[in-house]
Amino acid sequence: MKKLLLPIFILLSLATQAQQKEKTVSVKTYGFIGFDAFVDTRESVAARGGHGYLYPKSFSADANGSDKNDKSKFDFGAGISRLGFAISGPDAFGAKTTAKIEGDFAGASGNSKDFAVRLRHAFLNLKWNKTSLLAGQTWHPLFIPENFPATVNFVVGLPFHPLSRNPQLRFTYSPSKDLSLILSALSQGDFKNSGALEQVEYADIPEFNFQLKYGSPKDFFLAATVGVKQVQPLAVDDNLAISEGKVTSAHANLSAKLTLPAITIKAEGVYGGNMTNQVMIGGIARKANNGVAINDEFEAIRTSSVWTDIHSNNKKIQWGFFAGYTQNHGTASESIIYYDDPSTAEVDFDQTAYTRGWNIEYIYNFSPRVKFYSGPLTIGLEWLYTVAAYGTPDVKSRPKNSKEYANNRLVLGFRYNF
Repeated sequence: MKKLLLPIFILLSLATQAQQKEKTVSVKTYGFIGFDAFVDTRESVAARGGHGYLYPKSFSADANGSDKNDKSKFDFGAGISRLGFAISGPDAFGAKTTAKIEGDFAGASGNSKDFAVRLRHAFLNLKWNKTSLLAGQTWHPLFIPENFPATVNFVVGLPFHPLSRNPQLRFTYSPSKDLSLILSALSQGDFKNSGALEQVEYADIPEFNFQLKYGSPKDFFLAATVGVKQVQPLAVDDNLAISEGKVTSAHANLSAKLTLPAITIKAEGVYGGNMTNQVMIGGIARKANNGVAINDEFEAIRTSSVWTDIHSNNKKIQWGFFAGYTQNHGTASESIIYYDDPSTAEVDFDQTAYTRGWNIEYIYNFSPRVKFYSGPLTIGLEWLYTVAAYGTPDVKSRPKNSKEYANNRLVLGFRYNF
């Protein structure tokens, strides 16, 4: 019996070891400890406890008629610190499996707490020979991980460069190492369109995007994206009946990167309607007839932007420059966002909550920077000069007769990467 049991125990032990080896999961921790200090010369619109800079505010009169927003401000913050886990495991359904979960302490949308934990990425990926399937939350297709601004300001070029992460299903087909075709279906999570409700979810159809990527970020890279989304802005209309009003908008971008021995050149153009979920200006307006809002009918405000980012490739000291411009093109037909008859006590019509920068005609920015690298530590210094032109919307909600307001922000950033 002992002679019989010994081989069985050996076989069981080998089988157990093989199963344990087969089930091995690798987890790699990554992230950084971050600290940012900034000073502004003018009150500004910003996100994430003031550290996600957008644009300067317009004139706002105090009791003496002076501009309340014409004042400086500084702040320190470490909420941008980030922690993530990159996971790889055994094959499933004949595919290599990977996953990622990542968070920081910059606060969720609408959360005034500087240090609230928020989920950035949480997804799994199945990769076969030429195809892959991703399920979970990660970058919106308009954010190209291979090509985005390398600014010290941690929101990487807002509001000129799209920034959003979304729960999604993404299918990728790569016929060669230099070409990928990507189809994705998305809902909205932390980055939502301005306004009430879960507007995409209540429209009963996900946002769809198609993307093409060509080349390599190591030399020349090109990406193009087209997408469409539908939102339902209201639960009930002006008559308190169930709303059926929806608005459909399209968006697209073209992104390019050229890496040379001494410098890297990046550029992108973006165009779309109802882009507030990308932390860009625009949104939706109410359709109108002769200046009167039409019940339960909406129009997407169209926005365009261009940006470029150029930096040296020195591994110790890196000089860089970012520049961006964004324009509010209004709606395709007559619309209205805000109307206040001075002869009445209350505002007659106000849909500004469904917009960002509804009275901004354009914004431009240029930001020179320098970064110092030593081991795991990066120290960056950046000057942001941003101008926003505020005007009065015309019959298509496009601001006209605008006046410019400027802000200077100086940012000092520290990153300890691990």
